Amino acid sequence: MNSINSIILIDDNNDFIRDFTNEAYAKGITVAAKNSLAGLKLLLPAYGHKYAAVVLDIKCLLQDDQAKEDSTFIGSALTYLNSTVPLFPRFILTGDESEFDSLKKYHADEKMFIKKPDDQNKLLDELLYCVQNAEPLRIKRENVEIFDAFEQGLISAGKEITVINIFKRYNEKVPANFRGIIGDVREVHEEIYKSLNNRNKNVVPDTYMNANGTPSFTGDFYKYLLGNPNHRNNFIPTTTVYQDTTISSHTKFIHNACSEYLHGSSRTNYHISTYTIKSLINSLMEIIIWSKLY
Repeated sequence: MNSINSIILIDDNNDFIRDFTNEAYAKGITVAAKNSLAGLKLLLPAYGHKYAAVVLDIKCLLQDDQAKEDSTFIGSALTYLNSTVPLFPRFILTGDESEFDSLKKYHADEKMFIKKPDDQNKLLDELLYCVQNAEPLRIKRENVEIFDAFEQGLISAGKEITVINIFKRYNEKVPANFRGIIGDVREVHEEIYKSLNNRNKNVVPDTYMNANGTPSFTGDFYKYLLGNPNHRNNFIPTTTVYQDTTISSHTKFIHNACSEYLHGSSRTNYHISTYTIKSLINSLMEIIIWSKLY
């Protein structure tokens, strides 16, 4: 099952975690479980884009090494979520009905459930809805070929959220916002070649990396990727071919357009439209897919 259909469960009862995880799995949901508030802080907000919702026990641990659950957990957890990811879908699940009634008085807006079969099924339905509608997860589901590169560790995990944000702005029409998208496209484009250099120096040798660690998008580099074609002999490659002319055109387009429009160096002072932004994004995604070959 794909990890993009994931939710977070914070509960200190490992038997319950096991049973709930199995029930969720049967509905197509995977569970990332932690036992404490400290565990929650490891996942949110840093990895919020990987999850659709969080389920909290009312009484839980504040630290993993605590001997006993703490009744202040839920207040601390809700305060933490409000300050870091206030719109992140969250649900409260407890086996203590008296605690449930007490908490409901003070947190009437929270979605709360009892650890009983009927209520847990209702909760799982809510979680399934979150999984199916969370925007980052929706983007990842619709572009599996792209995000598979991150799942495989082929591109720095830190750039995954950047790619998600690029997709979110695919239909941007306001010219004032183009520069930010172009900057992100250039950043990810460079990262693809850095990653290739790290894992396969046949494709991107150190020769074609600048002193600051960025790829050197020069004519020689493009020729190298094309197999150093011999223009005197019908352009037959003389070394290993890593890119055909289509993929080469994508990468040249990204490099040239990003350089031109980030630095405002268009010689005609032309103002690009949303169609160029879409083209840049599409080209970037093709380069990501190509890079997975190596």
